[in-house]
Amino acid sequence: MKRRRGLSDAHVQMARELGMNPKRLPQSEDAGQESLVRQIEVLYLKRFKKPLPDAVVPLRQLLHDARAKERDEARERRHRKRQAEKDHAEAARISLLTLHRLCNAIGLERAEIPYVDDDCSGRPPTASN
Repeated sequence: MKRRRGLSDAHVQMARELGMNPKRLPQSEDAGQESLVRQIEVLYLKRFKKPLPDAVVPLRQLLHDARAKERDEARERRHRKRQAEKDHAEAARISLLTLHRLCNAIGLERAEIPYVDDDCSGRPPTASN
């Protein structure tokens, strides 16, 4: 809307806050930029009871901030997923280690139980051990 109509950042923001659709604005040059600017100002004043927005944020900055937020959220989701996988693996390791210790304590065979040692390497003992 800014490029097509030659509006300032403040006028573009006011039009967005008013819910104006750039595709539905008058296409003819007869309407002129002055009348469109004036129309936006009048409507904004009527609805919000103030002549300008409190803080004018360019549309380009809003898009940049939205993309940055999406990237941060995606990074946070990946981090939470990796952490959950680590937590799950640690819980499984502790469960197996506890099961092995219980089997040893009561003297049961553990042929069906995967090997987990106290140092949690996950490798079975070698012949030298």
